[in-house]
Amino acid sequence: MASLLLDGVDQDWQESSVPDSVLQSLLLQEDEGAKQAGDEPVAKVVIPEAGFCLKTKTDKEEKVFINICQSDQIPAPKHITDEQLRALLDSGDPTQYRVPLSLGEPHTEKDNAGNDCQAYDVIISSSFYRTIQQRPVMKDFLLTVVLEGLEDKYSMLLSRECKIMKNRKFLGALPEQTVRQKPKPFIIEMDRQENKEEKKASKRSLISQVEEKEHRSSAPQPHYTILREPVEGELPEFLVLEAQLPGMASSKNLLLEVGEDRIVLKTRPDLFFLDIDLPYLVDSDETGAQFNRQSKVLTITLPVTGKAPV
Repeated sequence: MASLLLDGVDQDWQESSVPDSVLQSLLLQEDEGAKQAGDEPVAKVVIPEAGFCLKTKTDKEEKVFINICQSDQIPAPKHITDEQLRALLDSGDPTQYRVPLSLGEPHTEKDNAGNDCQAYDVIISSSFYRTIQQRPVMKDFLLTVVLEGLEDKYSMLLSRECKIMKNRKFLGALPEQTVRQKPKPFIIEMDRQENKEEKKASKRSLISQVEEKEHRSSAPQPHYTILREPVEGELPEFLVLEAQLPGMASSKNLLLEVGEDRIVLKTRPDLFFLDIDLPYLVDSDETGAQFNRQSKVLTITLPVTGKAPV
């Protein structure tokens, strides 16, 4: 695919002073701000609008372009001043400020020299996009979070010596993205096997999508493990589940639902089906998931809130 962009560089950008230790907790890789009623769809299609294009490179000197896009279908973060943002970053708990955004799949494009390069599309709220154009501190903060998010999602290292392209609003075409309207749960390792049918007969199901028999799948259960974090103590802070999903090409083909004490994972095509009860109650709103396309491992991190009912 030929590039649709012109030459030109507007400004250099280097990493702001956002601590690495807080970036992951500040990043929302999907539309986490959209709260919905139970009868609303799990995901929606978002058609991004061009914003600006960021040029950087990997630690292997591979050229990377990041299209910062906008859409009014992505919720805006709450308003805070630059002083409040700095105070939150300096505090011990900056996680109360979050930026809803969507990280798209990579697509191969051509640079000016005709060489292949990777481009990524990141969508933020249209109103928040207008905000960062007027506030350099917030813009630096967003770009730092975007770079950290792409590194984490795609297991790569990106240079912080970036250039915002002057006459290029985007590289290539901007494909539509399917954005979840519920937070993606983090996946935690679990190794406990139980007779789920007996438990469901005596307990209320917390996930209505798989309550009825016709929604269940005959696909095999993937190999998975569950770990406590920390290992010591009566009540862990997190559970971490890792599921091996050989043959899965993308997270777009995964459907994950998390209840207070239950996880259900479906795949498209119907290669795997996982339906397990958890040994602890978890916070589904703060749960998150990540799929490694190289290792084919889905990792879910679940904050624990208490013991599961007997």
